[in-house]
Amino acid sequence: MKKTLLIIACFLSTFSFAQLPANSLGQDFTITDIEGETHNLYDILDEGKTVILDLFATWCGPCWSFAEAGTLENLQSQYPDAVFCMAIEADPTTAESTIYNSDLGNWTNIIDYMMADDPTGNIADDYALAYYPTIYKICPDRMVTEVGQLSSVSAYVSEVNSCSQASFSKDMKMVSYTGDATYCGGTLQNASVQVQNYSLGSTVNNFNVLTMVNGSTVNTTPWSGSLDTYETAIIDLGDISNIPDNASISFVVDYNGDMDTSNDMMSPSLAGSTPSSMNVTLSVQTDNWPTETSWELLDENGSVVAQESYTASQGDSNFEYEWELAYGCYIFNVFDTYGDGLEASVWGNYVDGFVTLNDENNDILWSGVAFGTGESVAFEVMPGLNITENSGDLLSIFPNPSNDFTNLNLQLSNNVNIKYNLYNSLGQVVKSKNEGTLKRGNHNIKVDLNELVEGLYFIEIQIGNNTELRPINVVK
Repeated sequence: MKKTLLIIACFLSTFSFAQLPANSLGQDFTITDIEGETHNLYDILDEGKTVILDLFATWCGPCWSFAEAGTLENLQSQYPDAVFCMAIEADPTTAESTIYNSDLGNWTNIIDYMMADDPTGNIADDYALAYYPTIYKICPDRMVTEVGQLSSVSAYVSEVNSCSQASFSKDMKMVSYTGDATYCGGTLQNASVQVQNYSLGSTVNNFNVLTMVNGSTVNTTPWSGSLDTYETAIIDLGDISNIPDNASISFVVDYNGDMDTSNDMMSPSLAGSTPSSMNVTLSVQTDNWPTETSWELLDENGSVVAQESYTASQGDSNFEYEWELAYGCYIFNVFDTYGDGLEASVWGNYVDGFVTLNDENNDILWSGVAFGTGESVAFEVMPGLNITENSGDLLSIFPNPSNDFTNLNLQLSNNVNIKYNLYNSLGQVVKSKNEGTLKRGNHNIKVDLNELVEGLYFIEIQIGNNTELRPINVVK
């Protein structure tokens, strides 16, 4: 079904779900073109050429229009020593014969450079294909960036010239963080990084990876083996414990004699846990493709507390789950096998699904629609955060987390004086306001967070003689 919808969607210029992030490591592949010649990606890159990878489908109108313009054909003919253009029919559900006889025409009449069919769909999977045509630049150092349908040869040449390459005889590069995206209870589990030998013509046999928390080295992981130029390795760093809230976590490749230290460090955005009360509710609205969606709730030991996947008959349906959790840290993971989250509207006249996780205080721990292949959030059930009973007054805070403002929504049973203090993690008051006496009924108080740095804060709301303390997570 989504193939039919993708014919429509490929006319759109932007999507909320993304292809590979810029400067991702390109996966190697070998493919045989329509002339019977075999090509290996890394062999081409090792010749010093930049590969322009055009992933198309024979039924895609915009793909035909782009090929018909001849930009990549002209690029290949003018710069054969610097560029290798590859047009790959990446939809595994279409036969190779449609290259010669599609509804749009004969593709060999408009593409005069290397063209191949990938019946396996592996290249589409490895390169996170979400729409057609997708056009990537793969530099000789194997880094991939989507460049799209540029309108001139000179524009592609500019992209090719922006490729970086090894220029020192001894150099190691930190490529990416590949471990868990969240840490819970002060422990980051399954930390790992990908590093690359960026030495020109030299083999690397050993180095260390340093884990740094708030600027101090907390762990050193040695590695030994053999990496040739541009080869990569994933280094398992294990679990990292005793991480304070809102910590800055960095990873450094430490290579003796490294001649370029500017590419040694990476500081990924790793989220700590959000405070929560004991009673937590998960609301799920499935979209029209429910079998793509699943979720799990794990405790701090990685054990499954709850999990669910959906059947084809459960599309466009509401589900609600309630848990009373023990004190401790939890990780909630939501997955989408197609990679578009629950954003069904991008495929036509469909209603988006959603996932919302909140505690009994109505504080939203996480909510999302367009979450790509998946999202992860950590939260910690803490004493003192359960909802308090008062004289019939109700309080909710939203959005939370937030980056610019949050709302205090009050349903008051009587006329009462309202004031609040906002504290940082050190217990210092960073904002305070007395709203005066508010009348019985519903009120909304907007709290400006623009001037605050990222981190965990606590807001103390005094409702007459009653006081409530709630966490607010500020993200930037």
